[in-house]
Amino acid sequence: MSDATLDRAAVQAKAPDILRHVLMLSTVFAFVTITVLAFTRNVNWDEFYFLSHVHAYLDGRLDRPMQTVFVHGFTWLNRLPGNEMEEIVAARLVMVGFVALTAVSIYRIARNLSAETPALIATMAFLTSGFTLVYGGSFRADPMAAALATASIALLMTTRLGLLSMLITAILSALAVLVTVKTVLFAPAYLAALIWRMDERGLPLRVLGSGILAVTFVAILYSWHAAGITPAPGADTVSNAREAVSTGLLGSGFFPRSKEILSWVLLSLGALPLILAGLRTARPARLKLVLILFSFPFLSVVIYRNAFPYFFPFAVPLLMVSVALGAQNLRGTLTFAVCVVLMVAGGLGQGAFALRNGTSLQRATLAEVHRIFPEPIPYIGDSGMVARFPRVGFFMSGWGMQNYLAAGKPIFSELVAANHPPLLLANKSVLTYTMRAPETGEAPPILFPEDHVFLRQSYIHYSGPIYLAGGETLLTEDGGRLTLPFPGTYRVQTSTIISIDGQEVMDGDVIGFDHSELVITGPVGSSVQLIWDTGVKPDPDALPRDSVYAPFWNLFK
Repeated sequence: MSDATLDRAAVQAKAPDILRHVLMLSTVFAFVTITVLAFTRNVNWDEFYFLSHVHAYLDGRLDRPMQTVFVHGFTWLNRLPGNEMEEIVAARLVMVGFVALTAVSIYRIARNLSAETPALIATMAFLTSGFTLVYGGSFRADPMAAALATASIALLMTTRLGLLSMLITAILSALAVLVTVKTVLFAPAYLAALIWRMDERGLPLRVLGSGILAVTFVAILYSWHAAGITPAPGADTVSNAREAVSTGLLGSGFFPRSKEILSWVLLSLGALPLILAGLRTARPARLKLVLILFSFPFLSVVIYRNAFPYFFPFAVPLLMVSVALGAQNLRGTLTFAVCVVLMVAGGLGQGAFALRNGTSLQRATLAEVHRIFPEPIPYIGDSGMVARFPRVGFFMSGWGMQNYLAAGKPIFSELVAANHPPLLLANKSVLTYTMRAPETGEAPPILFPEDHVFLRQSYIHYSGPIYLAGGETLLTEDGGRLTLPFPGTYRVQTSTIISIDGQEVMDGDVIGFDHSELVITGPVGSSVQLIWDTGVKPDPDALPRDSVYAPFWNLFK
């Protein structure tokens, strides 16, 4: 045998070890990236909304039982130093743990169906696929539900299902459903586990037994959780479930998030050929059926309305099991090598890009809110960014706006009269557009015209996205009348000496009013503003008027 032949044989023998090291290093890099992003990545509005449920529960304000069971696991966030930003970071670190559980579960299932290296490739395919590094560790229901459901299926697929395993499987499955009802999208995957164990003596009955236990645990835990909550109108379990099905799955036609799907495809080019190869070459037929059923959570994007980027790390874990079968069949080919390179490069690229969306303005905004309001007060906000304060109004997501418009009537004058919120935080599209819209004489079509006009007349810009209760007027020869949103203590902002209800005041004076209708006199043309006095020194230059939130990733705008 020639030296060249020996050298080639030695290289081929080392190749598996080199590949294994690359896979291990890529996996470590992925988790380092997700952990770093937990501290640095811009917080999405629904992460704050998720956190607001925890504080609502702690304060006795939680008014919806469905999909809020998770609050019991995060009550400790309230004891952390700092504000909502520190709480989000801590919660995200917990989510990183859930991502790790998902990755381990993918490996266990794939290893049960293939060799070690293909199973590692399947795990890396999940971590580097579209949006996982960026949104996989977000503080949402999705990382928890994905991990709990995938782990329970891994136990069903790979263990002897003794009594302890059955109990753990049932508890994991029950918690996944309680965290979010969209765990029902994993139902075909549970069927796949049953089909896979069908020939093993006694296993099908144990799988079914785990399912019965899971349903029992869901009923018991949900009854316990809901017993301490008085639902708001329309927030009861039946209404929420009906709305989730009709709006989330049945009300948006086919491919309602086509741009997000295309973005995921482009960001997952390394995994896709291996997925297709795995589905095509899987043998026997039962294995192919299992892989097809595993793909159903992902295939829900065909009709699922909320298939935003954060949904994909929830939907694709079991789909990635097919990668292991594809890698096992294509190993040693050029296609295989290109796929691995694309996975590594895609993960590096997504991680680097995500580091650009920081949290500095969010931190500054919350710091200023808590500086001027050291104690919780009611406020108006799009999404619950000040999670420690009681929010007045509804969650202004697309779904929330759809319900608001469907109700057909303005709401904010009644809400303000009942709750006296001195703060309005215009940090997302609906309120930002309302508060910054030019005076065109015609209200933008986001809020009802009455709500649009009322909010603009009742809140004065303070700094950045912060608006405070108040009003303004321009004095004429007859003086002026100003209607405050509610009685309280206000600070005068004017360039001259004026009279309010017969009392002479000047710029910077603080006056308490026990009524809302004021008569103001002074030099003609004088501009007068009354803005809520917070009791601390104002700092109007504290914040820029930039966007607080970074938009969702979408390669197709």
